[in-house]
Amino acid sequence: MIDLILQIIGFACLAHLTVDFISHLDTQLPEKPFKCDMCMGYWISIVPFFIQFGIYAILYSAITGVLANYIYKSTL
Repeated sequence: MIDLILQIIGFACLAHLTVDFISHLDTQLPEKPFKCDMCMGYWISIVPFFIQFGIYAILYSAITGVLANYIYKSTL
């Protein structure tokens, strides 16, 4: 269980750092999912979670997205 919590926190932090890096680049990428913490957190974590946990990946990826958004809001 602690492994799952650490994976969720890790993917949320990775998503926040990725979005922060991409948003500082002057690119023509669309806003979603590349410049949205919640969207990026979901899409970064869905495949690894699906491989590990099956259908529960949808729930765990949603939690990851919400946590990534919380990290973003708390750093403003």
